[in-house]
Amino acid sequence: MNVLDVKNLVKSYKSSVALDGVSLRIDEGFVTGLVGPNGAGKTTLIKCILNLAQADSGRIQVFGMDHRRELEVRSRIGFVHESSYMFDQLNARETGTIARAAYGRWDEKTFAGYLERFELPERAKIKTYSKGMKVRLSLAVALSHEAELILMDEPSSGLDPLIRRELLEVIGEELAKENRTFLISTHITSDLDRIADHVVILDRGQIRLAVTRDELGDQYGLCRGGRELLAMATNGSFIGVQLNEFGFTALTPDREKIARRYGDQVVIERPTVEDLMVHALKEERS
Repeated sequence: MNVLDVKNLVKSYKSSVALDGVSLRIDEGFVTGLVGPNGAGKTTLIKCILNLAQADSGRIQVFGMDHRRELEVRSRIGFVHESSYMFDQLNARETGTIARAAYGRWDEKTFAGYLERFELPERAKIKTYSKGMKVRLSLAVALSHEAELILMDEPSSGLDPLIRRELLEVIGEELAKENRTFLISTHITSDLDRIADHVVILDRGQIRLAVTRDELGDQYGLCRGGRELLAMATNGSFIGVQLNEFGFTALTPDREKIARRYGDQVVIERPTVEDLMVHALKEERS
């Protein structure tokens, strides 16, 4: 089932174009990682999906419905952000009371369970929470109203490894259930190496590359070799070439072809999400 369908989205601010014809489709039950440098348009895209910003043109459909007109859409989307969007003067229990009134499918038992699991004090004001606690509270709210599409904007930024691992474990557990789909915007690409089914690279308001987990592992390769290989390379063999004192490092979209052509003259490794982003953006800007 198609959960999110973005077509030719354009959004401009006074001095810049934030989104320049972005098209993106996400199916049910997958984790899509959205990566790119600061100012790439990641947060603007998420704001447009949440209807917190209005696009200049293009279309967004969520669950096959217009995200701006159908109230049902809002109740089926959860949002987790690196900064708390909740009222700092409230405590977790009061936050749950407000959420229960806002969401028809609110599950109080689930919320209480997450407060206990995340070790969130119910009576302490949110302003006393650490950054990690606020992120966990946002996730607890999103999961307790049975959100089917969960948007996460830099959820693990600035968090320690233990809390990041905990968030990834929860996401993995939720994916085992029905009707759970995640779109995660993050600078911490190592998290996506663990959980992402799709990776989308956004830069200067445009999608530069979109790959699946299988494509990243089976088709793409991180190549290392001597500079003499570059003189023999055909157009498109190597992406985002980086020279060093030993030779070069580059990405290839066809690891089997490169292996056949150069044999043991080149070392080919599985690229990480960071490798993919660094070399794809270097190619785009060269």
